[in-house]
Amino acid sequence: MLSEDPAVRAEGLGDFYVEAHDQGAVDPCTAASVPLLFAMADNPATPDRGEIVELLLSIGRESLDRNPETIYFTAHGVESTAHADIAAGMTERAEAFARYAADTDPLVRRPAIAAVGLFLTDGRRAARVLAERLPAADGIVERLLVVRTMARLAGRLPATGPTVTAWLDDLLDGPPRPYADAPVRLSALTHRFRLAPDRADFDVVPRAIALLREITATPAAGKPCDGCRWCETSSRGRSVAPAVRPVHLAADFFDPEHPWEEHSPVSSVLRALHTALGDRIAERTDLLVAQLTSPDAATRYDAIAMAEDLPGPLPRPVLTHLLALLPDDWAAARMIKRGFSAWTGGRLTVTPEDTALLLDTLADHMATLRGIHGPDVWATDNPLVRSAYQEAVMILAHHHDPRALPGIIRALETRVDEWRVLHYIDGYPQAADRLVPLLADGLRRIDPHRPDTPVTAGRYLSGLAGLKDPLAIPVITDTLTWANRHQNWTVVTSARNALATFGPAAQAAHTLIRPLTNTPDDTVRTAARTALDALTDGKHPLPTPSTPGNGYGQHPPH
Repeated sequence: MLSEDPAVRAEGLGDFYVEAHDQGAVDPCTAASVPLLFAMADNPATPDRGEIVELLLSIGRESLDRNPETIYFTAHGVESTAHADIAAGMTERAEAFARYAADTDPLVRRPAIAAVGLFLTDGRRAARVLAERLPAADGIVERLLVVRTMARLAGRLPATGPTVTAWLDDLLDGPPRPYADAPVRLSALTHRFRLAPDRADFDVVPRAIALLREITATPAAGKPCDGCRWCETSSRGRSVAPAVRPVHLAADFFDPEHPWEEHSPVSSVLRALHTALGDRIAERTDLLVAQLTSPDAATRYDAIAMAEDLPGPLPRPVLTHLLALLPDDWAAARMIKRGFSAWTGGRLTVTPEDTALLLDTLADHMATLRGIHGPDVWATDNPLVRSAYQEAVMILAHHHDPRALPGIIRALETRVDEWRVLHYIDGYPQAADRLVPLLADGLRRIDPHRPDTPVTAGRYLSGLAGLKDPLAIPVITDTLTWANRHQNWTVVTSARNALATFGPAAQAAHTLIRPLTNTPDDTVRTAARTALDALTDGKHPLPTPSTPGNGYGQHPPH
């Protein structure tokens, strides 16, 4: 971890996490390493000191989160009170974090600022250190971190409450200062409200909206994303790029507590305000509308995710402004549609009376895309457009909307991402004459020796069964024949189950299924008997399972 070679340092740090801090472990070996880590952090010549201070913060936070009176066990079953020892040690060395918080390296300062709020037991000293850091903070991420840490100090050390609230009030309503810009004041407003949510004179949402508009009054295009995972939702320079790109702050991770979820550093503050507002839905609705109509793309994108956290169905104003993003912002379109998609676990829901609005808007958008990109938009080479279109098809298909049918048929024809539509085939029995041949073609293309790739035979068979059209019976019967010939019992079982859904209408397959009641596979035998019962409407005598040495249908000896 002290090597001059960055690769060696990275390997050493990774090994440390595995051995001494795996998944947040704080064991005796973790405690034994803490003095060495402080020695490394104290040395200005230590490379990657920010990593070391971040590691100390992580170890200390995990230790504080555990009950100091409880005995824990290590992964090897050894009793341990290391968490209590570590917490005490962090408190004893808390002044070291106060020094690190004034370091010239921002990667050292940021974890140290959070550590000051956690480990200094002298509340007045901690508040003074944090207050001094705000004017010297470098960049919005660090300033917001200072405000949040100061507010949390009041929760950890209640005696600091009056000091903290007075400091927040001064940021909000005091004389203008260069460092007390709109994001800082929005953070101060949020945390002041969290400390006193019942204050009658606190018009929190109108003030928050005014500050948000001040922040995004003059949007500036951020650094173009070159494909990093922090900006997956951006178009990465394609011709369909939104007019204002997401703010690209990969080095800052936006917010240490939500490094992968947010595009704007201000969004962690807005999320905290939504949490504090709780079930005050009308006020949260006003705030979300302001976020969704922001000229800053990063703010809009994060508002989509925050809309998912609203309890219950979306209020009509939020739904309307979400859908208004569809025509002009491709990244937002993909995120919105994923939020509504049952297949991707989306949490955006609407009231029954708003369902038509949602589906009509998506259908209109799909028609627009087909008009621009042609009938093959389901399989277009542009992954952003393709994803947005496919998500819309899936949402309509989930509601059995007939306007999804062209997309479903095109998916089966092109065989591009066809696995997605197979789950919704049963919602379109009226199109069986078009769907059954396409499903049959998919089954014919399956390699009998690899029936689970790229799409399982069972998915096609399930789709055919769901259509409940007699046209599907010979297709399923043919599949049963080749699966039996190759002794692929998984496909045999799927085919039999599919035939069973047709009942007596599939009696022609009776002669194929009856011999399978004597196969050596228990699952196959059971499924065959069930299928025979369904095909004969329970009126045909079923054979009794055979045992070695007995003929077909004979009872085993008692």
